[in-house]
Amino acid sequence: MASLAVANLVHRKLRSALSILAVGLGVAMLIVMLGLSHGTLDEVADRIQSVDAELVVLPQHENIIFTGGAAFSEKYRPLIEQVELDGRRCVASVVPVLFDTVRMGGQQQRLFAIDAADLPIFLGPRRLASGTFFEAPLRLAAHLDTLRNAQGYYDPTRVDPAALDAACELLLDSRLALVGGYRVGHTETILGRTFRVVGIVESGVAGRVFCPIQVLQYIKCAGMPWASMFFVKLAPPPTGHEAGYADRCAAAIADRTKARVELKTAYGALLAESFSQIYMYINSASAVSILVCFLFILLTMYTTVLERTREIGILRSLGAGSGYLVREFMAEALIICGSGTAVGIAMAYTAKYTIETVRPLLTVRISPTFLFLAAVIGLVGGIGSALYPGLRAARIDPVAALNFE
Repeated sequence: MASLAVANLVHRKLRSALSILAVGLGVAMLIVMLGLSHGTLDEVADRIQSVDAELVVLPQHENIIFTGGAAFSEKYRPLIEQVELDGRRCVASVVPVLFDTVRMGGQQQRLFAIDAADLPIFLGPRRLASGTFFEAPLRLAAHLDTLRNAQGYYDPTRVDPAALDAACELLLDSRLALVGGYRVGHTETILGRTFRVVGIVESGVAGRVFCPIQVLQYIKCAGMPWASMFFVKLAPPPTGHEAGYADRCAAAIADRTKARVELKTAYGALLAESFSQIYMYINSASAVSILVCFLFILLTMYTTVLERTREIGILRSLGAGSGYLVREFMAEALIICGSGTAVGIAMAYTAKYTIETVRPLLTVRISPTFLFLAAVIGLVGGIGSALYPGLRAARIDPVAALNFE
């Protein structure tokens, strides 16, 4: 049966090749779209996991992915630091982060504004590839402390312009620096001020672009010590209370601040939630492309039945039953779909290499799940697209078929 199906495909080489290519394009599109969307977001989530903290405090009703504003005033920090669980403080440190955006490396990048003293929490074991860490911002922070009142605010008109200009520093990750050709000493205009790249760190840190939080607070908030979110590092749990400790701390902080508190490990889910509409579009577009491919296969098989009416009649007259004919057409469709799936997987890996070469900041992650999904779709599509043509061939009257011209 397989040899007959192969012979039929070889007999019509161009049609068979186009059918295989159609399936391959659909499968490749499915794998690449899933790999690109999930890979890029998973890469962002993995970088966030590098932060030495367990919890993330977010605005209650704001989308953390698209927020660029200052959602929390300085009063939230002591509220979080003073949270107690089982009669003891459960927070070791609170790291405020203020967000903005900057266009670097040919696309929009999220700018992480943090305190220079908090850099070790964000960088972890990653080292400097070149340059230095923030230095001038430490002097600016000391200068601002001399200007603050009892509530922690200062008059921005009293800030030394020279100290502010000196503190406009940037820290980049090596992947962005490679893509953009940035070196230590490069300058970038952000919100009307000139920032200098002072250091480049190994890739994998939470953000691709860092600047001092004091500088961005001055520019965006007129010196008000506001933040977009907080990373919270917890104190070690008491012996015997390790189970569910982070969850209970998160609930206690949420109850005290009325903010949204998530485990850092849930950041990937937050990304997926934020991009759910895009995922819906990607899944819909992939489904339509796959459907069109298999409708093409169905049309091809149906046309084959019409073209082989006389041959089918001969097979029926020689004793071929309905089941044999259905299996023969299914075998032919499965060969097309199986070959198309293999071609599609090869095309997907080629597209992955091309995308990551042309746009190095994008990540295409082809997981075994996506490959298994492609194989299942190829199998189901092959059976589905051959079922109706096969059943129609099985119903052909052999006498009428032999008289068919």
